[in-house]
Amino acid sequence: ATTEIYTLSLHDALRSAMWGRGSIHGRAQLARALAECPRAAVVARRRAWASLPQRQLAWQRPCFASVPCCSSRRSFCGQAKAKSKKPRPLRPKEELLRDAGHHDVPVRRKAVKDLGKYRDDPEAIAALAKALGDEDVAVQLAAQGAMSKVAGTGDERTVKAALERISSTCEWTRIAALSTLADITGSFGHETRGTALDREVDEAVKGRLTDGDWGVRRAAIDTMAARAEKGCSEAIAAARGLLEDQMGTVRESAIKAIALLVAKGDREAIDWISPRLDDWHESVRRAAVVAVAKIAEKGDQHAIELEKSACDDRSWIVRKAATDSLAITATLNDLASLRKLARMLEDFDPLPRMAAIYGMAELCGVGHRKAIKLAEARLHHRDPGTRQACVQLLEKIATQDMEDIARLVEERMEDEDEHVRDSAYYALEAIKANPPGRRKWISDLPDLGGLDRIGFDSSDEEDEKDGETW
Repeated sequence: ATTEIYTLSLHDALRSAMWGRGSIHGRAQLARALAECPRAAVVARRRAWASLPQRQLAWQRPCFASVPCCSSRRSFCGQAKAKSKKPRPLRPKEELLRDAGHHDVPVRRKAVKDLGKYRDDPEAIAALAKALGDEDVAVQLAAQGAMSKVAGTGDERTVKAALERISSTCEWTRIAALSTLADITGSFGHETRGTALDREVDEAVKGRLTDGDWGVRRAAIDTMAARAEKGCSEAIAAARGLLEDQMGTVRESAIKAIALLVAKGDREAIDWISPRLDDWHESVRRAAVVAVAKIAEKGDQHAIELEKSACDDRSWIVRKAATDSLAITATLNDLASLRKLARMLEDFDPLPRMAAIYGMAELCGVGHRKAIKLAEARLHHRDPGTRQACVQLLEKIATQDMEDIARLVEERMEDEDEHVRDSAYYALEAIKANPPGRRKWISDLPDLGGLDRIGFDSSDEEDEKDGETW
């Protein structure tokens, strides 16, 4: 920022976006504007002020006429242009080998993580194999991630080193070894599969399906499913056997394994999983309804009825997953399913409501008259969360030629709830900019498919520090 007035205005924009009382949608829109350019940040702030009553802002609104444009996208609050970070040089192997046995967990974890960069080095592989048995889970996870980088897929040295750890007396080491084997061995059909060593891995994994520790059993079925061929009867039978396991997390993994291995539209597999929709463990019920949607064909009425019943579950986690699943399985002309999704707009928890918003928008698309009518009918609902959800749905599927809808949304700008007012302001702008016609609505949500890898490839503050760790 080159002037004080720009610094102050951008600071206010950040404050109103991140710590204000606006809706999630409004704050996300301001955050996206900040990421585009500094000038967009100023525009975002203007829109934030415009959404509030004028009498509260008459004495606060600054003049933006003389605000210059900043040359750096991330230079604000009086800071200089951000320095480009140089990659941290790789530390000597001897130093890393020494620190891999350090008494402090952060030092060991960082050393183990860096050892994975010494490709095909026998000493590094041996140190990583030892770290799989570390007393701290963070170091074990770092070793697991490094093992997949230190050598190629299915490399005999890393596979043997992990295989030796499966027979450890420590259950955490056995879990780490099984999970590592899932990462470092090739999937079915890989050139390293079918060898004598690969058959040893298969036998070792099968033997751990009956381990006395539930965490080991879960890791074993996860590894077996990851390595198995699609439709493998042996792996499917093993997963079916674990559907009755005493631990909920094991049953959850068994359900996921079945959904991964069976063919699309397998009604028998849905029948295996459907009893778990009444499981006492909410994560098992959630996994079951997600698996039903993954297996079922589009428009499968049996699966749709199962998903509808799960929408009434006592846990919001299950209701949210069931709403997502119903939107995936239902067809465009299935009015009963559409009405059920509209009913989920009335859920007392915000996440099932959000799932209903995005589910209806993706299923119906822009300009779908029935979906618009269902949202319109709930604009005067007693719950402000439902009113806000309906406004946000109309923002996505209503078009500029629907003047009656625009008028109803504009009325919500006088709603008693500030979040509804905020959402109505942005919805009205979006509707006015949305051209007429029927078309598919494309979700603006980010892809969160890589969340399971957090802890392996993500950089942390510790790794970004310059110089020594301590």
